Amino acid sequence: MGGVKKKYKVLRFIAVLIKIFAIVAGALLIIAGLVTIIAGAASSTRSTTIPQSLPSDNPMAFLSGAVVGFMMIVYGVFLAVFLYAYAEWMHVFMDIEENTRMTNEMLMGRK
Repeated sequence: MGGVKKKYKVLRFIAVLIKIFAIVAGALLIIAGLVTIIAGAASSTRSTTIPQSLPSDNPMAFLSGAVVGFMMIVYGVFLAVFLYAYAEWMHVFMDIEENTRMTNEMLMGRK
């Protein structure tokens, strides 16, 4: 199988950039989600200078931090998976074109 010339170098480069962005964005969103959960937990147990008649614990801070953090983690995972899959689809279509061109050149050589 002879080597055919690679085409669409810019599209291949863009697909690689999308893969890199998918991994970086997913990782950052997962880290941000974990930090949000930790920040919610920390703010729910912090001591304040509020008089003793008012409670210093805020259970809603932990709950809201956990919910927002979990949503960020889920969004980060979905974003990373879908962007990575999109870049793979770009490679699939470029490979289909390359294989079609290679088959055409091989069949033209038989005649």
